[in-house]
Amino acid sequence: MTKRGESGLTRIGDLLPEVLPAGLFDEVIRPEDVGYTHPVFLQCFMPLRHKPSNHQRWQTDCGRASLVMRAGELVNPTNPHSFKPCIVPAGAKVRIINAYINDFILRERTATVPLGDSMRDAMERMNISIGGRNGKELERELQNFAAAEIILGVWDEHGNAHQEQAKIARRLSFWIERNPNQKVFWQPEMIVSSEYYNAITEPDRMAPFYWPALVGLQHNPRAMDIHSFLVYRLRNGLKRPVTLHAKVVHAMFGRDIKHLYHFWPEFKKSLAEAHKFYPTAIVEVKNDCVILKDSPPLIPYRKMHRIGRADEA
Repeated sequence: MTKRGESGLTRIGDLLPEVLPAGLFDEVIRPEDVGYTHPVFLQCFMPLRHKPSNHQRWQTDCGRASLVMRAGELVNPTNPHSFKPCIVPAGAKVRIINAYINDFILRERTATVPLGDSMRDAMERMNISIGGRNGKELERELQNFAAAEIILGVWDEHGNAHQEQAKIARRLSFWIERNPNQKVFWQPEMIVSSEYYNAITEPDRMAPFYWPALVGLQHNPRAMDIHSFLVYRLRNGLKRPVTLHAKVVHAMFGRDIKHLYHFWPEFKKSLAEAHKFYPTAIVEVKNDCVILKDSPPLIPYRKMHRIGRADEA
């Protein structure tokens, strides 16, 4: 039974069978466990799953910002003079692909991202299967992501509106290679657009995420999003509690579920899953809101390291 205090609030830790001691969890954060991306991807999320309603266009909102993704099309590498339509990327695999691409761009300071053997090696190091159905899903979402267009709209407190728009890939090259066992592999190389590259590498906009959580939660993309948001939102501490009302939480994490009363139980389950990978986060839920309180950051500043060519010299 869920424990409740006199205030009617529920500590997320009370929803879990066990929680790692804070000190122990802090010690297992390694530099290789930390990746970096643009903050917009830690607040505005791609679809959780493919549905007819989000195949061509997807919009999600967070605070004063809205993210729109539009589907594109790619050349068909096996059929000359033909193109194949893509759909808006969705699901757990595109979250991992997006994290990999953005982290690679930030670390290497290059717009050219090899997505064949290098990504395969990265997936294997993270114990993500690259064969069979899993491999086909990775390939499909990689194509969907490469072909997509992103529009970011921001409305400030003064009534001004700003828009940034970018195709993700400027160029995508395909070639077919065979491994020693004569298995054919699809080997793409992506060059992201200058607009996308500039947005990702914008000074002071680098935000950390936790690789083990993305991998460990890939069975539940909603939990992946919640965890990423908590890591980002609690990274610098909070001077006062932040209250997120149910409608705001629904807009961020539940656009796949029409009714709030259906979404709320699913959200609490996913929040509990996400909390397993950030047990020191102080999060409380009430009937109609989520309350974030000042918490030890999952990735303390001392765990972050400067990245880029200047630091490799």
